[in-house]
Amino acid sequence: MNIKPIEHRERLFGITLAILAAIWLVTASSMHSLNIREVEPVDAKALAESGALVIDVRGKEAFATRHIPGAILFPLDDLHGFVADKINAARDSPIVVYCGDGVRSGPEGTAILNQAGFANAVNLKGGIEGWQKAGFTTVTGPG
Repeated sequence: MNIKPIEHRERLFGITLAILAAIWLVTASSMHSLNIREVEPVDAKALAESGALVIDVRGKEAFATRHIPGAILFPLDDLHGFVADKINAARDSPIVVYCGDGVRSGPEGTAILNQAGFANAVNLKGGIEGWQKAGFTTVTGPG
């Protein structure tokens, strides 16, 4: 069978689209199965301004590069093992959790907190990217 270069590119394009669709479906269905609440950046900002705890679940380098003012760094890997005493006092308080894009670590971190009894933990839709796109400021440094 002799495949022409154009047919080969069309097949690769089709395969690529199928893979991307599958990734999107898995991501969307896994977020839905986590059964978490999400908030838009404007709502997250209002929560933060009213005293909600804001948790960044990314790594140290990402946090140092930019983070939401007042956020504390609590990498996702740390949430997997335990819920720190420093946030245990916030068990009944609003908590905004965020990652880079709002679809990876943020939802998972929110689910971990919800399962640990932090019923008011919500995921920031769009993560820090969505926060900045909404025109809200970020800060740099260790916190």
